[in-house]
Amino acid sequence: MRQENSVLVMVEQGRAGSILPVSLECLRTGRELAENLGSRLMAAVIGSDIRSTAEEVRHFGVDGVLLAEHSALCDYRADGYLGALVEAVRAVQASFVLMGDTVNALDLAPRAAFTLEAGLVTDCVKIEVDSGEVLFTKPVYSGNVMAVYSSETEVTLATLRSRSADAAVRTEEGKGEITSLHVEINPGPGLTEIVESVPVEEQGVSLDQADVVVSGGRGIGGGEGFKLLEDLAGVLGAALGASRPPVDCGWASPASQVGQTGKIVAPSLYVAVGISGAMQHISGMNGSKVIVAINKTAEANIFNIADYGVVGKYEEIVPSLTETLRGIPK
Repeated sequence: MRQENSVLVMVEQGRAGSILPVSLECLRTGRELAENLGSRLMAAVIGSDIRSTAEEVRHFGVDGVLLAEHSALCDYRADGYLGALVEAVRAVQASFVLMGDTVNALDLAPRAAFTLEAGLVTDCVKIEVDSGEVLFTKPVYSGNVMAVYSSETEVTLATLRSRSADAAVRTEEGKGEITSLHVEINPGPGLTEIVESVPVEEQGVSLDQADVVVSGGRGIGGGEGFKLLEDLAGVLGAALGASRPPVDCGWASPASQVGQTGKIVAPSLYVAVGISGAMQHISGMNGSKVIVAINKTAEANIFNIADYGVVGKYEEIVPSLTETLRGIPK
């Protein structure tokens, strides 16, 4: 087996320069991978005015941080970020590159893989070393099968599904030096141009990072029913989700859609109300640790994957459950 020089994690920033939770999960996975391979764990931070973020990354067990900082990298654009990531990979001779399974990463990773002539496995739920070989596990066929891949290329990139691993733990003392990368940025117009940025306003808890999710399906019957789910979500401190039919009908926001064509979630608790359990929806939430299903149809497919099931009318069950939970001292 080839000698691994380093494992590189691309750290993404959220609002106000905060580190995305999935990037912390990549750092934890990267540390385990590096220790098993006898390699270094390096992190790459790309953006504009982000030295404070790079300083923060030093507190999560890395051996060093590569900082690609330029005013033109303020917003994500594939051409600028691609050059920075490729430069980082080559600077530390990275054999494995990990990044969160985010919208930006799913655009960037294939471009980087092509440029580096590297292998790429997306949407991984597990990355481990077995008998000296790095294995990548990901769901396929709408989550019906877990496939395990290995790579024979000199460099391999992988994206990690959110909440599929524990996050790295912050330490008081920072570790590793910050090294600035020189990134060539074409001063002229790039291949892509940001014309307008439209923020998506999410009410309540963010669906991506919620520890509890309450979702409604076609069986809710209309927008009024989602108000009952909002009450339950409020008591649980949960995010409100939906399967595709309520979104298509305009009962729920597109930002709340969970499933193959929506968001992938893996909360500690997922409450599915009026959801039949179509495979397209299940593929987006079957990583949940505990699944509770409420449906009036006892034969609904959702009960096949639920840990707890309640057969009955949600109009009666949900308000009763909400009031019961509201009465429990916190």
